Amino acid sequence: MDSIHRKKGTFLLPFSIFIVGMIVFVFIKLYIQKNIISENIDLRLRSAAGSVQLIINDSIIEAANSKKPIDLIDYDNLRNTANSIAEIHEVIYVYVMIESGDSALFVLSSYINSDITDDLVTNYLDYYEEATPVMMNAFKSNNAEIFDLTSDVWGSFRSIYVPRKTKSGTPYLLCADVRVSEVFDYQLRYLIEFAFSALFLIIISLPIVIKLRKDYLIK
Repeated sequence: MDSIHRKKGTFLLPFSIFIVGMIVFVFIKLYIQKNIISENIDLRLRSAAGSVQLIINDSIIEAANSKKPIDLIDYDNLRNTANSIAEIHEVIYVYVMIESGDSALFVLSSYINSDITDDLVTNYLDYYEEATPVMMNAFKSNNAEIFDLTSDVWGSFRSIYVPRKTKSGTPYLLCADVRVSEVFDYQLRYLIEFAFSALFLIIISLPIVIKLRKDYLIK
């Protein structure tokens, strides 16, 4: 009897190591996958914000900084182009901000269909009252890019701010957003796929494990 118990214990040890190893492997894979996802999202944000530079010039920024009106037809064309940039780079929003006292103003912003329904489409020189300290500090930053986590009436986002200045020294930000939930959704999808794969491996190996256990206990 003692011999059988010892054999069971000896057999369970490698099996327990296998289970623990699988759990550790899952966590490592999730960590690596999260970094890959984050790098992909940051690349899209960076590319989207950089592309906005192609449709913004110093005269637009200086006019906004002086609170001068802009031609509505020209503005609609710019906004439509901004919508296309956001779609191409698979981000939710691209926009341009200038500093105004302790807050920020929209010079240009893309929008999504739900913004029309919810009356959340931003216009030229609209105040952004929910500007974060990170965004406000970005106007004076010497960094090439600044990342931020924001939450406002439009949702929760991972954002990028790319500081720029006009030739006369007026600071402005090229910005882009993706939803924070995107990282979670990617990870959840990967976790489900990995869980099914692991379960499949366990199921197909179970008959072999049972046979080996029986053979081991008989000896």
